[in-house]
Amino acid sequence: MSSLLSAELSATCNALGTFNKKTGKYLIDDFTLNTVKDLIRYLRRDGEDHEIRRHFGQTKVLQTDLLPMLIDHWERDELFDVTLRLIVNLTNPALLLYREEVPTERSARHNYLQILSHLQSYKEEAFTKVETWQLFAKKLAKILEIDWSERDEETGLIIERILILIRNVLHVPADLDKERRPENDASIHDQVLWALNQAGILDIILYMSSENEKQYFMHILEIISHLLREQNPTSLADAALQRSVDEKLRDDQELLMIRMSENKERLNKVKQYSATRHSRFGGTYVVQNMKSISENELISLKPLNKISNLDFSGSKKTKLVKPKNRRPVESGFLERRSAFAIRLFLKEFCIEFLNSSYNPLMHYVKDVLVRAKAQQNDESYYLWAVKFFMEFNRGHNFQVGLVSETMSVPMFHYVQQQLEKYYDMIKVEKKKFAPWVRRLHLSLRAYKELLNTLLAMDKSTDDSVKESAKVLKSNIFYVLEYREFILSIFLNYDENKMPRSYLVDLIETIHLFLKMLEYYCKKTGLMVQKKVRRKAKKKLKKQKHRAAKPKAIEVTAWEEIRPQIAAVLSAGVEHYPPPFDAASDVPIDQQKEDCMKKIQQRMRDHKYEDAVGTFRAAREVWPEEGIFGVDGIPEDEELDMLGIIYNTDLGVEVSEMNQDESQDNSENDDEDEEDDEEPSTAVVETDFDFKDFVLRFCHARVVSACVYLLERYDKNLPHTNHCIVKMLHRIAWDCNRPVMMFQATLFLIFQRVLHNPVPHLKELEKFAVFILRKFTEIASRSGKVFIELLFWKNSKDAVEIEHGYDVNSDPRDKLGKGGWSEEQEEELRKLYMENQANPETDQDVIDWMLDNLIDQTRTRRGVVKKLKELGLLFKAPTKRSNRERRDKVPKEFSEEEDEKLRELWKQYGDTPDPMTLIVPRMPRKRSKRSFVDRLLELGIIEDRKQCRKKKQRRAKSAADDDKSNESSSQSEGEASNSDSENDDGPPPTINIKPKKKNKKDAEKKQLFKNKKPVKSVELSANEIAKLLVQAVDEGYTEALKWVAENLEEVALDQEAEGFDPSAEGTPLVPISSESAEAMDSTLFVKVLKSIGVLPPSDEQETYWRIPSSLHHETIRKRREIIIKAVNKELIIDSTNTNANDSNTRTNDTVPENSEERTDNKDDSSDDDDLFDNLRKIRDNIPELSDNVSNYKSVSNNRKRSRSVNADEGNNRKMQRIDEHEDEDEDILSFAKKTLQTELPDTEDILSGLPQHSDDSEREDGGAARGKRKKLRVISDDESE
Repeated sequence: MSSLLSAELSATCNALGTFNKKTGKYLIDDFTLNTVKDLIRYLRRDGEDHEIRRHFGQTKVLQTDLLPMLIDHWERDELFDVTLRLIVNLTNPALLLYREEVPTERSARHNYLQILSHLQSYKEEAFTKVETWQLFAKKLAKILEIDWSERDEETGLIIERILILIRNVLHVPADLDKERRPENDASIHDQVLWALNQAGILDIILYMSSENEKQYFMHILEIISHLLREQNPTSLADAALQRSVDEKLRDDQELLMIRMSENKERLNKVKQYSATRHSRFGGTYVVQNMKSISENELISLKPLNKISNLDFSGSKKTKLVKPKNRRPVESGFLERRSAFAIRLFLKEFCIEFLNSSYNPLMHYVKDVLVRAKAQQNDESYYLWAVKFFMEFNRGHNFQVGLVSETMSVPMFHYVQQQLEKYYDMIKVEKKKFAPWVRRLHLSLRAYKELLNTLLAMDKSTDDSVKESAKVLKSNIFYVLEYREFILSIFLNYDENKMPRSYLVDLIETIHLFLKMLEYYCKKTGLMVQKKVRRKAKKKLKKQKHRAAKPKAIEVTAWEEIRPQIAAVLSAGVEHYPPPFDAASDVPIDQQKEDCMKKIQQRMRDHKYEDAVGTFRAAREVWPEEGIFGVDGIPEDEELDMLGIIYNTDLGVEVSEMNQDESQDNSENDDEDEEDDEEPSTAVVETDFDFKDFVLRFCHARVVSACVYLLERYDKNLPHTNHCIVKMLHRIAWDCNRPVMMFQATLFLIFQRVLHNPVPHLKELEKFAVFILRKFTEIASRSGKVFIELLFWKNSKDAVEIEHGYDVNSDPRDKLGKGGWSEEQEEELRKLYMENQANPETDQDVIDWMLDNLIDQTRTRRGVVKKLKELGLLFKAPTKRSNRERRDKVPKEFSEEEDEKLRELWKQYGDTPDPMTLIVPRMPRKRSKRSFVDRLLELGIIEDRKQCRKKKQRRAKSAADDDKSNESSSQSEGEASNSDSENDDGPPPTINIKPKKKNKKDAEKKQLFKNKKPVKSVELSANEIAKLLVQAVDEGYTEALKWVAENLEEVALDQEAEGFDPSAEGTPLVPISSESAEAMDSTLFVKVLKSIGVLPPSDEQETYWRIPSSLHHETIRKRREIIIKAVNKELIIDSTNTNANDSNTRTNDTVPENSEERTDNKDDSSDDDDLFDNLRKIRDNIPELSDNVSNYKSVSNNRKRSRSVNADEGNNRKMQRIDEHEDEDEDILSFAKKTLQTELPDTEDILSGLPQHSDDSEREDGGAARGKRKKLRVISDDESE
């Protein structure tokens, strides 16, 4: 601080006034008020180092000037108000100045300690005087005489400032090093309490806590908590004019124990040094029968009285010092026994507070805390008051009615909520956890006191109190969360953050809970809530779940319930339920029908009062139409209207299914299938097994915490030692886990206990003998138990040590269902590596592993899950897919492939379709075009035409034409007339049997089973071109460009990832406004179907999809058609006379293959005749546009035999050839080839069908020959 500022502050303090020692009065002048205001301004400008505040403390301006001035001139209201503001500011707690955190920086900590010492001097020198508090008592009494409704804001602020001043003074911590007061002596804090009592402040506080001063209840509660912070409620309740017998016995016992311990220490020293020589002689000694590192005996450089004193670590640190940041901070609960007179008036204060103020004050404070109207963390004072006054009530004439406000199930829930909140904040505030630990300790002590009060209620002689205790216990023990919470707080104990005193209260709380729970289970039995896991079955289709209807119940006849409703109408209804749903999105005027259904449902559920009330309330809401009657309607007319509503079918069903269950079902319908597959949890009721609950305490953390607390057994209270031993006894004896006690630290404690037996530790000695006998018994069977002394053990380890290290030896710890041992994991790993190294078959990897596993109970899901855990991942579950992905086909042909290609060409070169026979026989899969190019490079062929399908021409005579026409008309008659038996007979057809599918193909094609079947229909390329041109003319250019871009993206993706016809199609999502508008157009939908885009197959799909069965080359060809149409370069055949028919035929069809129409004048005549005949057949079938299932009459030439039954004439179906079976040829090409060639055998036809399509060759062929080809079109409304 600068000298100028120091001089200015000193001058200001001197200008306040003068104390006259002769008269004992403090003299002031006219400038005193302004001087006090100047001091307030100085404090307002104080910096972070608080130098002005420290200067005022050093000059003692509060003791020498401010308080004497207040005492003599308190009647001057303005001077009193300003001076009181200054005193409250000067006495603010030091922690508040540093944001409730003790500073760690050196200079800041020095300033903090200096301010704290000044506050302690204020408390000692100024506020221990009775006359100081008398002036505040006079001021408070004068203000409180005014009714609270008539006080102005200034008087209210004066009351609040006086209460804050009392809080500030009581908050100052005691300086133990300076005071050094023994118990039963008056400390500085006791002297302040005495002054407050003598001045009448405590009586005023009691008065304010019981009257209409609710706005000050939080201040009063905080003052009371600081007032009684050093008092033990039990000893305070026992305080009387004379010491009680129990108090005398307790003091005598403590004194006797101290004397016994001193005598034992003295005797031990005498025994140690009485028979031995003094150690003043130095030298070197030899320890007999103890070998050193060499073969010689061990040398000791000092004499040893006992061999146990031999220490090999003399140069090492004797004690491990825990780091500063890992030392737990004590909670700060300092309890001492005050002077006798202090305890007496504090006891009277507590009794009066309990009788008059406790319940209303705690009710108001709880409401303020729940509504978050108080300051942050003010619940600490509430929890402290719960603990203190409930314990005081137990110690002084226990009456549960005095604490009924805080003795309820919601109170248990609130305290548990606070505990969980503080646990979370300790984890979040990793560096500032100390205040949260203190609050956690407060809430734990409150929870412990709630249990103690519950136990006291159970032992009460009043039957009503016992019954209330039984109800509370049944609620607390019944709910799962309350029981689980006790275990969780034990397992969450952290010795690096939580002090030892917290662990003491924790052990005692858990001991009390388990004791009460065990007694309750033995006496009355307990039905509890239990969470169980349910396996939710995967829904196949949501429609199935929605279609499931509850079982209907027969509705009661109206005549049976009519008298009861008439009685309700005559008696009248007081409560009218609301007839509409105010939260609904439906307007109130449109909820009349729902109200009718609600009335009918309530009458059928026999809720007649609610039905009549709703009916009359609806009349008031909707009076205009009179559908619910009019005002003043007679009761008989009301009854008739209710009868009409009851008997009318409004779609309301009375079912056995509960409303909650139907609501759950509706919620489940909206969930995804992935959520349905996850196991759900449900709460069920079951008999409580106390032993199973205690078995969960068999945890290494529980044992280590008990042992840590037992290390100071000689300083623990006897009750604390009893709780620790009982907890360990439950684990070792009740749960049969004595091996968990085999720990070196615990054995050292047992050694100390048995070496120095004490009468009040008999229980611990008995337990130590039991554990040591168990240890010797197991050590005789296994020497490994000595190593286990170094480790904390869980329940499973304890069973292994006792029964052998085989994990399956004890039935309690066998592997559960689905568990994997190390041997089983190794077996699975070997099978996987063997399978991946030798991909000889096409069997599924998982199926092969399941067949070869020793444990045949394993499931496919379990094996896949374990493979993922072991890191044995694969892209697909089959070897074939792995090999295809792993072995990429090189572009260059090998010599073996060239030699094989030559041999196959020599063998099949003269056949009608050589490439169909050559491609599947090649060792590596390639496209047909690549093989043709290679044949050209090798010089085996001279032109690509040699690889195309050869067609056998036949002379067409008039007779043949007549036969053909007759066949066409005959098949036409079969399709339209069911009486086809009298016809000349159908033409010869080919009956193609489907290929036999192996298991792998069946799995791949499983995807198509759930979709709607499709039907193949024809569409010419000229018709598609006309559709595209029409779409461009109508302004769909941007939408067509968008489709072309999507087709190009799909083609690029397919080139990068490979062609997979079994994959899911790519959705066509409209983004721009042009594309979205085009999707609503009928013409554009026809265009999409014509180029091969599939509509949504069912209601689960939203967008159109580009099928994965289209090869990327085919997709690019179709994209080129669209681009040509957009650029207006597309050529249309004007000779087509069936344009109108084609537009009709393209409705609701989706083509699989399409090509650009080439206008070539040199088309072969027989091809034209074939297409003309097929079109005539198609155009002459009137049912084709309405019922696509009649299309099978067109393809009679693909069957060798067909039923001629008249009833089955319209139901015959063409044998469908799926694209993934025959993608090389569309259906018209197949019909064309069949009509122009001799009919081969069925097996030859099937062997010649390729596996994958090669649209490129067909494209080339079409361009070269210019032949008019048809498109294979799929309709999405075919039924299989």
